[in-house]
Parts: sequence; C-alpha cells; structure tokens
Amino acid sequence: MNFSFKKSLLAVAVSTTLCAPIAFADDTTGTIRGSVVSSETGSVVKLTDTARGITKEVNASSDGSFRFGSLTPGKYQLQVFENGELVDSQTANVGLGGTTTILLGDASSVEEVLVTGERVTQVDVGIAESGMVVSADELMELPVARDLTSVTLLAPGVSRGDSAFGNNASFAGASVAENVSYVNGLNTTNFRNGLGFSQVPFEFYENIQVKTGGYSAKFGRSTGGVMNATTKSGTNEYKFGASYYYDQEVSTVPNTFSADNDQDEFQEGNYNVYASGAIIPDRVFFYALYNNNNTEYEYYGVTSGRGYQAKEETDFWGVKLDGYITDDHRVELTAFSDESEVIEGTYGYDSETETVGDYFGDTVYAKGGLNWIASYIGNLTDTMTLSISYGENEADRTTAPSTADIPVVYTVDADRNFTALGGWSSFSVEKGIDNREMTRVDFSWDLNDHFLEVGIDQEVNTSSADTINSGGVYWLLDPSATYMCGTQSVCPDGPAARKRTYMSGGEFETVSSAFYIQDTWDVTDTLTVQAGLRNETFDNKNANGQSFIKVEDQWAPRLSVVWDPTGAGNQKVFANWGTYYLPIASNTNIRMSGAETYIHEYYEWDGVTTNADSTPGNLGALAGTVVYADGEVPDTRGLVDTNIEPMYQSEFILGYEMATEQGYILGAKGIYRNLETSIEDVAIDAAVIDYYNNSGTWDAGLAGGTVEEVFSGFHQYVLTNPGNAMNIYIPEMDEYINLSADQLNYPEAKRQYGAVEFTFKRPFDGKWSLDASYTWAHSWGNNEGYVRSDNGQDDAGLTTNFDQPGLLDGGYGNLPNDRRHTVKAFGTYAFDMGLRMGANFMWQSGRPENCFGVHPTDVFAQQYGQESFYCGGELVQRGSLGTTENFWNLDMNVQYPLAFANDQELLLSLDVFNILDNDTATEVVETEGGNFGKISRYQAPRSVRFGVRYDF
Repeated sequence: MNFSFKKSLLAVAVSTTLCAPIAFADDTTGTIRGSVVSSETGSVVKLTDTARGITKEVNASSDGSFRFGSLTPGKYQLQVFENGELVDSQTANVGLGGTTTILLGDASSVEEVLVTGERVTQVDVGIAESGMVVSADELMELPVARDLTSVTLLAPGVSRGDSAFGNNASFAGASVAENVSYVNGLNTTNFRNGLGFSQVPFEFYENIQVKTGGYSAKFGRSTGGVMNATTKSGTNEYKFGASYYYDQEVSTVPNTFSADNDQDEFQEGNYNVYASGAIIPDRVFFYALYNNNNTEYEYYGVTSGRGYQAKEETDFWGVKLDGYITDDHRVELTAFSDESEVIEGTYGYDSETETVGDYFGDTVYAKGGLNWIASYIGNLTDTMTLSISYGENEADRTTAPSTADIPVVYTVDADRNFTALGGWSSFSVEKGIDNREMTRVDFSWDLNDHFLEVGIDQEVNTSSADTINSGGVYWLLDPSATYMCGTQSVCPDGPAARKRTYMSGGEFETVSSAFYIQDTWDVTDTLTVQAGLRNETFDNKNANGQSFIKVEDQWAPRLSVVWDPTGAGNQKVFANWGTYYLPIASNTNIRMSGAETYIHEYYEWDGVTTNADSTPGNLGALAGTVVYADGEVPDTRGLVDTNIEPMYQSEFILGYEMATEQGYILGAKGIYRNLETSIEDVAIDAAVIDYYNNSGTWDAGLAGGTVEEVFSGFHQYVLTNPGNAMNIYIPEMDEYINLSADQLNYPEAKRQYGAVEFTFKRPFDGKWSLDASYTWAHSWGNNEGYVRSDNGQDDAGLTTNFDQPGLLDGGYGNLPNDRRHTVKAFGTYAFDMGLRMGANFMWQSGRPENCFGVHPTDVFAQQYGQESFYCGGELVQRGSLGTTENFWNLDMNVQYPLAFANDQELLLSLDVFNILDNDTATEVVETEGGNFGKISRYQAPRSVRFGVRYDF
C-alpha cells in the first residue's frame, strides 16, 4: 500500500456527512489508513480514542504506510514518533463504514493546510459504492419524520412505496420487500415477507447508513437497498438527557369515493430519557435509553361502512455496553425491545350523516420483541483482525380481535364496492411470531498493497403461524348477481353467496448461510481494485421440517474499480459490477408447504335474507365447490421445479465525483440493474393436461378421475423460474414429468432499471449546507418483484402475477415503481443569534397507470377476476395509460438552542411537514368498473411537530 501522495494533497479525516461515501452493507466500524511523509525506519503511529482513552500503536511499513481498522466511529488523535520523539499530531473523525485517509510527518512537506490540526480530503478514493451516511445530530437539524424509511428517502434513487405495504421504500426500482435493515450488525428485517424491520427511536441511533447500490461480497440477501445503523455508545464523560416531541396532523386531505378523509385524526406523543458514561473508566462504557411512544388515530370508510379508532403504545428500552479487555480486544453487547401493542376499535359508520355508529369490538395487534447481539472484535496483530458475532431478533405478529368468534361477512354491489356487514372487527385471527438467530465470523489481513477479507455468516429463521378467518368463515354476498359470474370460478344462477373456509398453521424454518472472500488491491497510487466472491445457500423447510426448496452454490462475484485521475484526492472515476441473490421469504413456506385449508363453496341465495350475524339465510342449492388446499401438508416433491435456479440480480454502476476549490462536491452516476432470474409460483394445470393428452399415459383409475377433472385450473402450483422448462413430480401419477416452456406458456420474468443521477453537496461551514440531487430513472418489465403494488398483494414471491399464463398478456411495460424524474434538496441555515432553520424538498413525477379487468379468453385467468390487462375485453398494455399527477412536498423547521453552565443545553424545535398543504393524488383505482380512475390516495396532509430536548 503506497501513499506517496502529491504535496498538494490535504489528506485527512472525512467526517460523517449526509453524502459521505460508505463501504459495506452492515459495517459497524470505520478505518483510518495513511502514510508517514519522509518516514524513517521504526516510525511509530499512535492512535488515541479521545472519548474513551483507548490507545493503539502500529509500526509504519517501509514505505511509510499504516492502517487502523475496526474503529468505533468518532474522534481520534494520531501521533507519529520517530526515535521516540513526537514528529506530528492530527485529529481524525472516523465515519461509519468509511475510510479516513491521513498524511502524517513533517508538516513543512505539505504546501497548504485549510483546517488547523486537520488536513481534509473531500473525496474518498478508496471505494466505489453508492449511498449516504447521516448522523443522529444531523438528523436533529432536518425536518424529517422520525422513522427509518423517511431517512432513506433523502438518498437519490429511493422512492416511497405503495400505501398498501405501509411505510416502506423502493430502492432503484426494486419492490419494497427486497431491502435489508441492520442495527449494530444485527439483521432486523421482516423475513416473513420482507416488509419492514424493527422500530428504533432516533435517540438510540448514532449513525444511519443508506446503501443504494454496489456493496461488497461481505454481504447479501438484498436486491433493493440496505439500511444500516449503529447506536450510541458511552464515553468517559457522563451524560444525561431527556426529550419530548408532539406530532399532530393539522389538516386533512380531500375525501375519496371510499373514505371520509375529513374525519381523520392523528396525534403522537414521544418522550425519551437517556444516560451514558463509564462503568469502569477507560475500559467499560454504557449507553441506556427509555422511550415511550403513544399514538392515537382514527379514520372512516365510505363504501366499507366502518370506522376505526386506534391507540398504539410502545415502551422501548435499549442498552449498549462496550468493554475493552485490552486496547486491542473489545466486546460489545446491544440489547433492545421494540414491543408494542395497537388496540384498534371498530365502529359502524354512516358516511351520509358522518355519524359513528355501533361499537363492534377491539382488535389487538402485537408487534416487535426482544433483540440482542454480542460481538468480539480483536486486533490479533498489527495486520490481522478477527470479529465474531451472535444475535437474535424477535417479532410478534399476533392479531387478536375480541370478536374472534363472529364470522366475516361482506356484500358486493354491481360496481364491485365491498361493504362490511355484521359485528366482526378483524378479517383474520392470527397467532404468529418470527425468531432469527444469526452467527457471523469475519477475518481480515492487511498485506500492504492487498487487504484480504474472509468470513462466514448464517441465519436460522423460524416462523410460527396459526391463521383463520374471524368466526372460522368468510361469507361474500352478491345480491346484484353480477360479481360471481364476472370474476369467480363458479357462476350460480341469480343472487349468490360464497363461503370461504381458510386456515393455515405450523412452524417453519429457513436456514440461510454464506461465505465470502475479498481482496482490496491498491494497484498503484491512484488505482484501487476490489474483487470478491460470495457463495450463498437458502434452505426452506415445510411444516414437517423437510426441505422443500434448497438452493445451493449461488456464486455472487463482485468487482469494483476506483481511479484517482489527478492523484490529488479531489476526483475519482469509479465502476462497480456484481450479482446479488435474494432468499425465499418464509411466507412461501407458510403458504405453500403448511397445513393449509382453502375452500370456496358457492350457494344460490334469495339475495335478501340474512341471519342475525349477517350471514346469508334461506340458502339454496350448492352450485359448486373449489378446493385450493385441503388441509394436508403437501408432498414437497410436487412444490418445486427440480430445474429451479436461484433468484438474482446483476448491477452495473459507472460514476464520477469531484471536489471543487470552493469545497463543493459534484457527482454523476449511471446505474443499470437487471433481475436476471425470478422465482414465482405458477399453476401448471394447463400444461399437465396438454402433456398427458399428448402422451396418453394418464391413469384415471389411479388418479381418481380424468386429467381435466383433477387439474381443474388451480390444482398444482409450483415454484419455478417463469419462462423456463420444468421437471416436476405429479403426486397422482407418482412420477416426474418434463413440461416444456411452450406447454407452460409463461413468459420470462423480467425487471430492468436504468438511471442517471446528478448530485451536489455544499458541506456545512458553520453557516449553511445544501444537498441536492436529480435522478432520471426508468423501471420496466413484467415483474415488480417480491410483492405486487398493482393489487396491494404482500405474499412475497407468491403474487398472482404469474399464477396463470393469461394474467401476463399485455403485462410487459412500465412497472409500478417507475418514477421517471425526481428532484431532492435538503439543508440547514444558521443565523448569528443562534436560530437554525432546515428544509427538505422533493419533487417527483407520477407512477404508471393501468386498467385491470377480466380476461376474455383464458378460462383459468378469468377466475382471478380483475387481474388481467384487459378492459372491456380489449388488451391495455401495462403502464400505457399515462401516470398519476406529479408530486412535490416541502418540509421546514426552526430550532433554537439555549446554553447553560456546565455544558447544559435546552433545544426548542418546531417542524412543519407539507408546509404548503399540497394535496396531490398519489394513487388511483386501476380496476375497470364504476370506480375506475377515481382517486384512492393523496399525499400526507400538513402536520406539525413540537420538540424540547435537554442535555446535561
């Protein structure tokens, strides 16, 4: 590693800033590397953690280079000694996941020093990755909602996802369920369907790292983005504090056909108490936080005839312990609980009079759980580092309505508006919990020009689930006699009632393991190459503990190049190429390989009579029955194509970054992503019928009927790579058969994303700062990914998209997360009298619009109802109806600090979100019928947040 920098290079600490470069997906540390100018043999570099009193020493190599790795982010002092005499001293701010470059030695050899004691390079020429790092202190000065998703939306290439999936973000065109989130190295992502992660209050965070592309071979399990956070740690200085924040919506958005939004209310109270310091000075440190969050909200439906009033309470506690066995060996323990409970009351609601009616009961939603991770980090020698971690992540997913014995009843009108009937309060009753156990070992070896890393990691994820419809049954009433015959698999004569019996349950385990090797090679003083190789295995098991899909030898190469064209550290040209694999969600285990019962019974009905609980009375004859699942754990051989290949994405990035003489940082980057292979469940009935009719080998006596009677359209769903040939087991015939791609008749699943990003950064100089970006992007194909925004379906990997070939007719086009233009800008301004102001602006073009209807010719696709790209029997290509309205939003805040003696500070703040109260329509109805094209969602209304924070 040769650091023979030009004399004009001001090589120093890169502090953690909003657009600081980042290194690895879930690193919890940073690195200092550098060179001693005019180094003599025996030069010693001493590093001191100024907050904790920890010191380390290394001998500079023969060319003067040195490196300190696995450093806790923070401020450090560096000193160089030659023959026992102090030659130079500097301070350095180490950022999360970043590499700080230092030039030490004879200060006279450096021509210019801009900051006393610190010599700063503004471009990290050591990495080729995309994203940002923001500290907790910086977040406090910006008008940003206090949740992790809102932080990620500051980064280029990130868009808010569909409202059906809650508060989640789409990274670079991927679905919102393909991201991963870490806290101090612990994966807290929802592995059941990829939606969401453990909730942590801002006061517990120290730094948040958002990765939008190109991470190294050390990490995987994401084809979207990475959210990586570290928590606060204690120091030798004792600190205490408290804060309180109150949020309230002060306006409402316009009403829609389905909701009386002018009746909405939302308010939230949030207080925190923290303490930190040293248990044993210079050796053992702690940081502890207690957070109480109380949220109240209510909303009212028009077509549903229901209103909801809810209260959510979270009692969060978190502890971080840091223990230094010696200066070179330390241990960490992070533990926190994000358990919360939502109590949602259900009421009848009359939208014509805006009157709240009968109270039906409460539904309790349990969320969160205990999370902890313990780590050892050791510098075995000056050049070798070892880290070992073990942790657990828990999430409760229980839905417990007080009306669990009351059946679900809906009625549907000719315009396909659904109205709830009866006294039930929650559609489903569910007992569920997810538990993750993770183990990770990493070893690194610094060989001067080569920095080698190897490691292994494993996650054992267990989901337990027990789900049933409220009252054990779901009745759908069709008094107008139009819905059943237009969308369902059985068409009774006249008014009808459909009875659904659904239940599923079991315990399901998924084991995800990986190993990697990686080399970061300083080819020359100005060229760095990082090459890595990762191997991953995913093993999903059914309710009996048997593997029903195991995907091995997923080799993921990663390659990046960084070139410093001037050698002065103020510019870099970088490129990145890699492949990334996505595991199969445990939702797939539960839905495909559990003891699931899913039966539809269709009855003739007089269209009028109902019982006291609103279930249909005076039922007529049974018109037909469709059995989707009979309650038995299916034969694992019939679930998975033996030719199946893993789901993976390739990514290419090319970019340029420069720091101007005025201190501005400019960047331009191009990115291309291609989802090379997808895994989805497909119905194989039509292909099986064709196969056996052509081969003449079907045995009706053995199978219990003709092939058409057994394979009635929905009999066997198989995990496969759509568009490929298949080898699959047919239980009725006790044999494996080969089905050609032509017989299956599915197109290849495709998703592509291309983007160009331009960025501008003006670092804070004590007066003002600004970060701005413009992104042109395009996302196209026939497969959004893990989940489906078209119909709000969160069955990760099991959406209706590829269930029948006809559902893909016209399905290639602009995808739901296609946002062609996005402008973002945020920054702060400090007045001389101490007042500070912040602003956060985003403008974004609309999302594609579609029209979904019933397929006119594919009889199997017809049974899915309005899921085909047809309207009025005519094909309407995906995304061909234009886009929703362009959207823009401006948030602003003011803060005023009051300082007292003994380092005490009182901070008063006011944030206003959507300050101009814009009410742009963000989502519309895309199913044909009377509501087609009507607005279903607006941007969030104006809200305010008052805050007070006291530190001492």
